[in-house]
Amino acid sequence: MDQRASTKTFGMREPTDLYEKLLHDIGRLRSARSSAESRYAAFDCAVDAWHLVDWTLHVASDAAYERLSGFKRGGPSKKGKLTVEAGFKDLQEDRLPALRFCHMIANSVKHREVRNDFMPNLWSGSTAILSWSEPEKETGECSVKEVSLLTYVTVDGERYEAVELFEDMADQWRTFLDEEGLFEFRPEQPEDE
Repeated sequence: MDQRASTKTFGMREPTDLYEKLLHDIGRLRSARSSAESRYAAFDCAVDAWHLVDWTLHVASDAAYERLSGFKRGGPSKKGKLTVEAGFKDLQEDRLPALRFCHMIANSVKHREVRNDFMPNLWSGSTAILSWSEPEKETGECSVKEVSLLTYVTVDGERYEAVELFEDMADQWRTFLDEEGLFEFRPEQPEDE
């Protein structure tokens, strides 16, 4: 086997590859047909969006690495409690505002609970919303007409659909990668048969 072509990332190499996975997982979230499918896709979206930081810094030039994260490549990876990735998140907050939510969710799903919860008013969940038929004239009974899945993020008591958060995050990442010259345009490929 040619070791130069080997990866531990199933052949994904560039930020664009992980960005495309984010889009794929958003599609999974949007088309989920069960609560489990919805939760798993949302989990993956958060992880994809947060780890795009690592993938971006990996390919950035030394000057861009420092400009984007506030850290020198090859230097210490922490300043106090601040990691390189958290430095990136903080410095790029204007360009990637949804990243702070993805950071918290991704670390929560990875570790189950985080030691330093900097967003204690952020929660996530999923539920099914039932739509009922009109009562039948003879029996007065109603039946479930439709079931809709809702996977959500709650911030300061306000509920938002998770798919909207991740779509916003994908749009922000696309703009960011374009502006940084890191987005690799790829013509749409035909589906594998």
